[in-house]
Amino acid sequence: MKFVVEHVGKGGGRLGRLSGFRSQPDTTHNTPLSLISTAGGSAPHLTQDVLHLVAKRTAPLCVPAQHFVEHIKVLQNFKKGVAHFASLQSHSVCVTVHDPAKATPNGYNDKQGISFWTYGGRKILNADSYMELVEAMRPDWYEALSDADTPATASKKRLSKSLASSRAYIATCLHRHKESQAFRGCGVMVPLLGGHSKADRTRWIKGLPQLLGEEEEEALVSGYALQGLHTNGPEAELLTSAQVTELAGTSLESLPEGRVRQAGGGWSPEVVVSLVELGVDVFDSSFPHLVTQRNGALTFPHSRHSDSETRAAEGKENLEHQDKKLKVADTEEEEEKEGKQGSEEQGDEPQKKEEQEETGKKKKPNRKEEENGTKPATSVYEICLADERYVLDERPLLDGCECYACKNFSRAYVHHLINVKEMLAPVLLMIHNLHHWTSFFSSIREAVRTDSLQDLKALVHSAAEGSDKR
Repeated sequence: MKFVVEHVGKGGGRLGRLSGFRSQPDTTHNTPLSLISTAGGSAPHLTQDVLHLVAKRTAPLCVPAQHFVEHIKVLQNFKKGVAHFASLQSHSVCVTVHDPAKATPNGYNDKQGISFWTYGGRKILNADSYMELVEAMRPDWYEALSDADTPATASKKRLSKSLASSRAYIATCLHRHKESQAFRGCGVMVPLLGGHSKADRTRWIKGLPQLLGEEEEEALVSGYALQGLHTNGPEAELLTSAQVTELAGTSLESLPEGRVRQAGGGWSPEVVVSLVELGVDVFDSSFPHLVTQRNGALTFPHSRHSDSETRAAEGKENLEHQDKKLKVADTEEEEEKEGKQGSEEQGDEPQKKEEQEETGKKKKPNRKEEENGTKPATSVYEICLADERYVLDERPLLDGCECYACKNFSRAYVHHLINVKEMLAPVLLMIHNLHHWTSFFSSIREAVRTDSLQDLKALVHSAAEGSDKR
């Protein structure tokens, strides 16, 4: 795997190019970018065909090793790797240790190895067994094994154990990587650790040359993965820019410029922009997955242009699904006829709709809603379609959005699907959220290119001020 920095923005951030994947040698990806998060080898709630309506057929995937711990023998016998196993062979693959969208229980790593939480329960892998799994998965690049169980509450003793054990794990991973022909052409990401301690992060960075060696770093290491700030799941999105910036900056400031930098986790959009400012190149789509899981639809602003104008400006970065159509009515005439009939039947519905919205703003979630996980959205970047305020709302999930869900369905319809627990609800929400997230990264690249990253950050931050109006 090769990475080239093409432009460094005056307002922070950098544009780069990822290429040289062993499975997709002719494919190039522009950074900053978001990997498509997967669970068990497929994008959450989306079939292969639907995924390809939302994202490019070559979009890189984030495949957690966690979901394949119990299938090592199956993958070894299959011999073609996890991308072919999941019928996503047109995509390049990055293997991460844990699923960034699923919370990792704290305090279960020990001398035997790292704990992985699977459908069959807790499994422990050491560095050798982890590399055996990665070899069977045949990724284009992967994260070396480390003990990143260092949340903000971690003690000094826990941080010290984390760094000591991680050194041993990484050394074994690099040795196996160097000796095995199965890893030829595969990139390896070295973790950046130290938890929420600036001193420990500095100590880890200073110790990397000794751990890696100059020759090995030049020949083997493709990049670095920012880890140890959270234990995955919703915890990551609760971290603020103020909490992350100083710690991440400590880990990133002295890294070689020609190495890709990755930061997995469900970071909030504002934190993503802050990390881009610091030079992070690769993220994942676990945040839109988490939003979908709580019946939310992303609505935060990220572009001063409409979706169609952004597409025209970007040209070659257009999303595939915007050139495709799925038939939802026999003819346009039938659609118009149905629309007119609906308007006549609704009568004074707009007034009722406004009253419903006003009521919804004041309504607080009751105990039953909280137990069922349908309480209003927990972040300012989204709306919760389970909220009763949307029962008569005929607007799309987001005005101006060009995704299939927004062009064909209303908030009221999605609210109904959620209310009757219909499986189509998370499908439509995931289509919208993944499209919005992908468009967000297109806006990031444009902002870095035009040295307007600070303007984009302010625009994203404005979501908090305008959240009550949606």
